[in-house]
Amino acid sequence: MTPEEESRRGDEAARLLQHPLLIEAFELIEQEYTEQWKNSPARDEDGRQSIWLALKNLHKVKGHLEYTMETGKVAKASLLQQAAEAARNLGRKFSSD
Repeated sequence: MTPEEESRRGDEAARLLQHPLLIEAFELIEQEYTEQWKNSPARDEDGRQSIWLALKNLHKVKGHLEYTMETGKVAKASLLQQAAEAARNLGRKFSSD
C-alpha cells in the first residue's frame, strides 16, 4: 500500500471513529455485552465465554480502526516530510544555477 493510500485510509478511519452513530454503536454494544455478562449465571460458562469473545471482537474492530488511523497519520507525516525535502532540494537547485 502506498503512503498516499495509507493516509487516505487513516483519514477515513478517523472520520468513522468520530462519527456519532459509530461512537454510539460501540458504546451501546459494549454496554449490552457487559450487562449480559454480569447478569449471566456463573454456571453458564459457555454463554459467558461467548459474551466475552463478542466483547473482545468488538474491541478488535475498534482497535483496527484506531491502528489504521495512526498508520495514516504516520504516512501523512512522511509525505509532508518528503514534500518539504523536495521543495528544499528544488530551491537549492535554482539557487545554484
